[in-house]
Amino acid sequence: MPLVSRSSIENIRHQLNIYDVISPHVTLKRSGKNFSGLSPFTSEKTPSFFVLPEKNLFKCFSSGLAGDQFRFVELTEKLSFNEAVETIANRYNFKLEYEGGAVPNRESRSLRKEILEIHDLAADYFHQSFKEENSEAQSIREYWTKARNFPMELAGEFKIGYSPTNQQSFLESLLKKGFTQDSLEKCGLFFLNSGKVNPARCKYRFRGRLTVPIRDYQGQVIAFCGRQTDLTPTEDPSHKAKYINSPQTPIFTKGNIVFGLDRARLHIDKEKSFILVEGQLDAVRCWQHGFKTAVAPQGTSITEEQLRLLKRYSDRIDCVLDGDEAGQKAAIRLLPLTLKAGLEARFVPLAPGEDPDTLLASGGSEDFVRKRESALSAMKFAVSALLPEENPSPQEKTAALEKIFEMISQIDSEAARQAYLQEAGELLHLLDMNDRAVYNAFVQFDRRKKGFRQRREDSAPKPEGQEKYAGRLTTSEYELLLVVFHNQGIIQNIAEVIDSEWIDSKSIHGKLLSRILAEHKEDLWEGIEKIDLLFETEEEKNTAYSLMAQDLAELGFGDPVDIANRCLKSLAEKYARNKSRQIEAEIASLPTPSDDFPRLHGELVQLRKIKNNPPILSVSAPSNSGV
Repeated sequence: MPLVSRSSIENIRHQLNIYDVISPHVTLKRSGKNFSGLSPFTSEKTPSFFVLPEKNLFKCFSSGLAGDQFRFVELTEKLSFNEAVETIANRYNFKLEYEGGAVPNRESRSLRKEILEIHDLAADYFHQSFKEENSEAQSIREYWTKARNFPMELAGEFKIGYSPTNQQSFLESLLKKGFTQDSLEKCGLFFLNSGKVNPARCKYRFRGRLTVPIRDYQGQVIAFCGRQTDLTPTEDPSHKAKYINSPQTPIFTKGNIVFGLDRARLHIDKEKSFILVEGQLDAVRCWQHGFKTAVAPQGTSITEEQLRLLKRYSDRIDCVLDGDEAGQKAAIRLLPLTLKAGLEARFVPLAPGEDPDTLLASGGSEDFVRKRESALSAMKFAVSALLPEENPSPQEKTAALEKIFEMISQIDSEAARQAYLQEAGELLHLLDMNDRAVYNAFVQFDRRKKGFRQRREDSAPKPEGQEKYAGRLTTSEYELLLVVFHNQGIIQNIAEVIDSEWIDSKSIHGKLLSRILAEHKEDLWEGIEKIDLLFETEEEKNTAYSLMAQDLAELGFGDPVDIANRCLKSLAEKYARNKSRQIEAEIASLPTPSDDFPRLHGELVQLRKIKNNPPILSVSAPSNSGV
């Protein structure tokens, strides 16, 4: 793949604010001159993710990750640097130039980009097949409009499609467009044997099924869901499955995707609460009736990652799950996950055999609104599900309370814990004697749980590499890097007086410092904007960007020249001291007389001069010269 030119990269970096790149994916709130939000990389309740628009950097304290707008896209979309630049350019309409005037062709494009393009073409192909004037298409349209009672306009809006029983022409068209064997094998649309692709012998995953495109939160088609119809071939191994989904691919992991989020997030500011339903067509039905924040888990049950995605946009979620036994079990599994994610969940009761699709299709939006108005709070739902019988015994209440304690223990906020415990106690009628009874019982439960967990952790072997060096905040190399990153005007002065042997090149800060100063000495330094060219590891990237993101005023950082001089003095003295010890030991082992003694004695004299007269910078710190 040809490299994007540095001029194009710098053009994007200077014109595109990092806030605009991150804000669609993380809910950010103003924090002084910066912004804060929940980490997109870890599960957390308290914001530890910060965006610094003036520096065009982000810093995530919970994960240790940091970087610029390109690195954010690299990390969140699992791309290479070059791919991240191309993705941002396409998304924000920047024109790219490539090194040496090269033009990227399909053969040099990334596997991920190829698969995305194949899915775009497949969505168009399936939708066109849905609209064709032939018997299969007519049958599938009748299923859509009559059996499912959906309007044709909605099919166009969601790009509903049909996967024909014979798709040889589609695969042939992909081969003519030059897609690689690797992308065709890994896109998940076909069953291919290794070796040359033969459209005549290929099997197609969704044939004879209604297709629903699955999009990521940016609206890109990354997978499909196929609904069984009368046209699904009986010899198909998955014929009996009502729904089948794309397998995991380089662009699709079902546990990380929420169906409909690309649309719902655009309406959440007005509606405030997501509507969580079980299936894609349930969500489509909700959208048809004006409930535009409806979403569905992509998979058999919702995951913590999917709830974290929803949490980025709203703290509230109405769970409208099927009224059958399976739907109730799914709701019970979902409840502790919502508490752990910090979501305020309500559960909308449906009658046995009822689901959002049938409810809206038969009763319309008014019935749906009434159902939502009767939604149960998390604790009411938990008590009704765990104690379905009237007049439960004290033993049954105690058992239910233990299960509720287990759920509440997932919550970080002490205030939220107490509120949930108060409600649970009232619902179970356990507070008639002492309004602290339930809370005290929970404290005892939590202590037992923590004690068991601590004993288990203490007895477990420590993971290999746990004591790995992670950077010491007081090293001279660390402080010199801060000086270098925030005062570029004095880097050359430091490079001219420091000896590379003084730097501890085994530490991460020493490695970076040595590399930067070497660039200066060789007159190859192109500025802090191009520092990404020097990185060799992920650790180096995180370390460098984290230092750039530091606020020196908050650190109590003084005059950078004074700090640089103090660091130079410390490094020089440390080097001279250690080197002198080595030479003195070597002298002590020499035979008498020895021709090496004058040379070694002369080296000791030079080391004493370095120790007693370390280099001093005479420059003044330039103003506004840092990142």
